[in-house]
Amino acid sequence: MIQFRLFFTIFFLFVSLALFVLLAIFDTPIYLKVLELVKNYLWAAGIVVVSFLILLTSGIVSNLDSIKRSLIRNGYFQLAILELFMITAALGYYWYYNQQAGQVVLRLQPGAAKEYIEVAVTYNSSGSTKVDTVRVPGKLYKRPPGKYSIEILDQDVVTFKTDVILEPTESETLYIPVTQNSKTLAIETDPTGAAIWINGIETTKTPHTFEILGGDTVVLELKSSGYQVYTDTLVMDDNQDLGIIPLKKLYTVWISPRYEDIDYYIYDSDNQIVYSSSGSRKIQLAQGRYRIAYGIGEGQYESKSFSLNYNSTVMIP
Repeated sequence: MIQFRLFFTIFFLFVSLALFVLLAIFDTPIYLKVLELVKNYLWAAGIVVVSFLILLTSGIVSNLDSIKRSLIRNGYFQLAILELFMITAALGYYWYYNQQAGQVVLRLQPGAAKEYIEVAVTYNSSGSTKVDTVRVPGKLYKRPPGKYSIEILDQDVVTFKTDVILEPTESETLYIPVTQNSKTLAIETDPTGAAIWINGIETTKTPHTFEILGGDTVVLELKSSGYQVYTDTLVMDDNQDLGIIPLKKLYTVWISPRYEDIDYYIYDSDNQIVYSSSGSRKIQLAQGRYRIAYGIGEGQYESKSFSLNYNSTVMIP
């Protein structure tokens, strides 16, 4: 019986010590919180320690007593009860502590390209797929401990995604880098020196490379005296190099119908109407091949093709 009681006591002492050491090694925040709790409630901790020493002493003394005693009257039993109480209290506090909410403070890095952004926040520790949209700078108040995934939603800044491990009762601060999501647009023409118009605003001359916000739509116009205006609409989802854009030289064309009241339409090589009128006209067209359709009666038209490589006259029979 004495050996059993001795083993019983040593077992609980060893378990308590092992739990304390494992707590210090694998969960330092809890360990530090326990030490802080002991410091804040020093008188209560003192009572527990004194009670522990008294019961330990009584157990040792009763074990040395040659008089046979029952296990209930033996000090080792009281010691075991105290050990169970301490383990239960420690586990209860550990569970309670792990339920305590904390907060995540979201900040923009100094010198960020924007005053605020929006991020998607997902709480991964519960298996939930719920996503919260949070404006940064800001805070996530009273959030349960666990892992949070944070990803930038704004399309005009460089994508950034990271995870934050929130400890119970702690406040974690995350600085989010915000860089404008710019794309390059390289423009060159033949001949060079064409005026570049971006969204109706004259900017500079070719060749030139622009830094444009990613995702923006650009209405591009290239204008050079004596050449046809080049137009294009670009969506800046990626860097774009337009290469060397050949500008089409303009030539003067005299449209000379036999009768002044003849209506006519001029089509380009893509069969698109580029000019329509009646009577004699002096117009400018870019170098290329064209077709002119002219009326010969009510609802009836004939057409002829012509190539434009120099100033010329087009006669309509």
